[in-house]
Amino acid sequence: MHVVIMGAGAVGGYFGGMLANQGEQVTFIARGNHLKKIKEKGLSVDSHWGNFNVNVTATDDPSNTPPADLIFYSPKLYSNFETLPLISPVVTQKTSILTIQNGISSGEIISERFGKEKVLQGATYIESSVAAPGHISQTGPVAKIEFGEEDGSITNRVQELSEFLKRPGIQIEVSNNIKKTLWTKLIFVGSIGTIMAATRSKLSEVFSSPFGYNTIKTTMQEILLVGQSQGIEFDADLIKNFMDSAEKDAEHFQASIQYDLYAGKPLELDDLLGSVVKIAYKEGIPVPSSMALITALDKFKSGKTD
Repeated sequence: MHVVIMGAGAVGGYFGGMLANQGEQVTFIARGNHLKKIKEKGLSVDSHWGNFNVNVTATDDPSNTPPADLIFYSPKLYSNFETLPLISPVVTQKTSILTIQNGISSGEIISERFGKEKVLQGATYIESSVAAPGHISQTGPVAKIEFGEEDGSITNRVQELSEFLKRPGIQIEVSNNIKKTLWTKLIFVGSIGTIMAATRSKLSEVFSSPFGYNTIKTTMQEILLVGQSQGIEFDADLIKNFMDSAEKDAEHFQASIQYDLYAGKPLELDDLLGSVVKIAYKEGIPVPSSMALITALDKFKSGKTD
């Protein structure tokens, strides 16, 4: 299977690196110093399962790249206008595109360009970062992808891809309700990451503030209510379990939106909590906490730092 990694950063770089290090044919689409270092010295990955360096094929122009059997799609949502045209040359009738972008809109956006039959939607759970150009750092025992068909059916391609991806360093779970999966993750990342960015605080500092716990819980409840308005049936103890998990891991928790804010990069604001606020406004659902967070970060979403 030829796997093309579109978005060879913290997430795509990790999963692609694991596949390449275990002998799979992988092509990375990258750019800038990251691409330069990968070409010069290979891709270095530090992980819970061991550290390695692997020589890989990498390019910023996939027009001469062999057709892809699988495209692992993980760029930031705001980059879609730029990255979707890039993968067009490697998409054939047999290509599956597995998107693990955050939020709830990725599958629809990619389907509009390439057709629903090519798209598999997924969510990933991993603590990873680009430690330096050409160097990915992953921590903790979780590097999980949960994915499935839009209609929840367990098709042959889902089964085959599940078997292909399941290996040391990659945990796979097949979802029979991917919309619920994506909304469930959005409740967590849309609330906690946005609050950490808006307050410029570690999660432990948010919890230690007088109203930090209630702010997180309230924002989670708002996202859940909006999801329910879209027909999603969430697990009964979801928010309690999320809050317990967040408190337990608060000292070490990282949020990509906060990292991007500090780095002066664009923020996935409109496509995460922003998408919730837009639906809430349309449906007439009050979401004051979420609106306040969006307002606090709005001027930074294009990459400002002050």
